[in-house]
Amino acid sequence: MTSTLRHISFRRLGTSAVHQRYLEDDRELNSYLGMRSQSVEDLLKRAPTGAPRVIPRDQLVESLSAYAKRHDAPPEVLANAEALLDPETHVIVTGQQPGLFGGPLLCLHKAATAIRLCKEIQEQGGPRCVPLFWNHSDDHDLEEGNRAFFVNQQQEVQRFRLDITRHNESLRKIHVGRDVERLLEQIAPLLPQTEFHDDLMAALKPRHPDEAMGDLQARLMFEVFGKHGLLVIEPRDLPECAFEPLKKWWDKSDEIRTKVTQTCDDLTDLGVDITIDPSATMMFAMSGDRREPLADGEEITDHRNLSPGVLLRPLWQDACLPTIGFVVGPGELSYLAAVAPLYRFLGVPQPVFVPRSSLTLVEPSMQRLMTRFSLDLPELDNTPEKLAERLLQDDNGEGDIEDKVESIKIRLRTDLDAVEKILQTIDTSMVGALDRARTKSAEELERLQTKVRNARQNREGTGIKQLRRLCNSLRPRNRVQERVFGPLSYLNSYGPRLAEELIGAADPFVTEHGVLEL
Repeated sequence: MTSTLRHISFRRLGTSAVHQRYLEDDRELNSYLGMRSQSVEDLLKRAPTGAPRVIPRDQLVESLSAYAKRHDAPPEVLANAEALLDPETHVIVTGQQPGLFGGPLLCLHKAATAIRLCKEIQEQGGPRCVPLFWNHSDDHDLEEGNRAFFVNQQQEVQRFRLDITRHNESLRKIHVGRDVERLLEQIAPLLPQTEFHDDLMAALKPRHPDEAMGDLQARLMFEVFGKHGLLVIEPRDLPECAFEPLKKWWDKSDEIRTKVTQTCDDLTDLGVDITIDPSATMMFAMSGDRREPLADGEEITDHRNLSPGVLLRPLWQDACLPTIGFVVGPGELSYLAAVAPLYRFLGVPQPVFVPRSSLTLVEPSMQRLMTRFSLDLPELDNTPEKLAERLLQDDNGEGDIEDKVESIKIRLRTDLDAVEKILQTIDTSMVGALDRARTKSAEELERLQTKVRNARQNREGTGIKQLRRLCNSLRPRNRVQERVFGPLSYLNSYGPRLAEELIGAADPFVTEHGVLEL
């Protein structure tokens, strides 16, 4: 079975203003973010290929290899880790905080874009690049990572979540193994029994009760993209030298805060919608299981326990890794514009920012419904009832059949009354036959009206159900699919083919939303 890929402009579908401006090569915005790359050649011209990093390559390889082995990654991953011993090998990085059952689909779209970009660079004669997913388990936003969505049997979007509550604990430290196993027992029967079902459930099953969200995220990413060499790392698994810059940066916190605040003001003057708060916590301290915010000016005792906040996290990543390209989502572009001047200020090589591929996955049954109703994604941002009101008209476009039948009944009565007057003058005995014909025809027309009414109600009921299924599948909660649904149902249906399809669709230089008809 072959898939079909087509594209829809973000102006039709909707996206953040910053994302739209970046895709359209807004000069004012690009003075902060750098020009958007339109080709491999363009990217390599601006990529920091020879810049030194804080982690020696042998220590980086050791950390990546140990992490991969701990999570049973395939040999392709280990080979890509070893490749980084060569100073001519570079990283295309992307990342996300861990999420339940892999988080939303956009996590896979990020990884697929990074893999695809590495392939294109090498195919076009560039240096060897390896894809890496930064598994940000330092984050403590459990609410964001603790949920997964499916379409249930009632065609409604249903949320599943772990029954746990934590405050300020890093996702790395929250043991969820038992809870995930119990939740899997609820979800497994909801997924159709396919050839991939049992293997998927086995892959998702926690290895032990103490497994944390970061572990589960890593194993799923290796399961889906390991054959394509995707590296994965959590910040706490980096060597000790990775944390040395954080102490130096903390000592410059006042200057950093001033620069970010000024940049945010400048961007606001340019009409850029800034989604980052320049007063946000700059640095956290890992203390036991907790991730505690540090107040500006607070003394630190051990730099190995430092964890950067949103202002410094991308810079730390790029200080540690030999990054030349950073695959980012629409929301990340906004805060990267705000912190971009920090790259030069802190002496961190700035990678080329590459917008991730944005995709909606359309299964065959959904494609048939879109064809039937002549609808496309941008039109699914309404309720099924309102869509039905507009769409479910008579197929021939000739108006309401019930009204036409009613008109026939009126004309028939008028005509039969005229016939009766004539019969009164010819032969009154025939009036009785006319009355019987009048009654019978009225009954038949009434019966026809009832059948039409019932057929319409059935059709409309079925149509609304189908439209609800369509909207919930492709625009769940009136949002783009990739921000709501996780990958489980698609992995269950398509198995390893899903990774191939995503990589094939994730063109890093396309500036439109992809519709992947599976």
